[in-house]
Amino acid sequence: MAEKKVKEPLFYIQQPSFQFPETRMQTVYSSRKAELDRKQEQKESVPEPADKINEQAMPEEKGENMTEVKVKEAIEEFEAGREEKKDASFAFTTEKRKPAFNRVKSFKEMDTLERLDYLIDFPKQLPPIPCIFETGEKAIRGFLVSKNEEWIEIKLFDDSIEQLNLQSLNTVKMIGLRR
Repeated sequence: MAEKKVKEPLFYIQQPSFQFPETRMQTVYSSRKAELDRKQEQKESVPEPADKINEQAMPEEKGENMTEVKVKEAIEEFEAGREEKKDASFAFTTEKRKPAFNRVKSFKEMDTLERLDYLIDFPKQLPPIPCIFETGEKAIRGFLVSKNEEWIEIKLFDDSIEQLNLQSLNTVKMIGLRR
């Protein structure tokens, strides 16, 4: 049999040599449990009185009591830390926030004089609101033009102006914004 020749590649593609960057993972973290562990380590590194050393020397007799004491201490530390954190970080949420805008009465909640003042002070950029002005004997449809202490002037839809006495006016209702 004839030996097969090793074929060389048809294309020679030059590949760059990559240097991959060194990955740096997170090495430091903090959590509630880690903080408690650090506090316990600090307490253990502080020299203890002779009474506690004797207790540690006899772990068989008081082993259960020691674990209960450690658990209680850890719970107390956690509660104390939680209260401190609660007081510090959530202080702004306990205060009642004041609204940015004052609430304005709706037109239906206003009495007749307030409605008239509202219509007089209505923004001039907006078109006037057609209303029904009811008296004891008639109802007039139109736009409020002006208001005195005794009289109001109403521009009717036929461009005529009518005056009404404030004493005879019972109610004012909006026409244009009804649903």
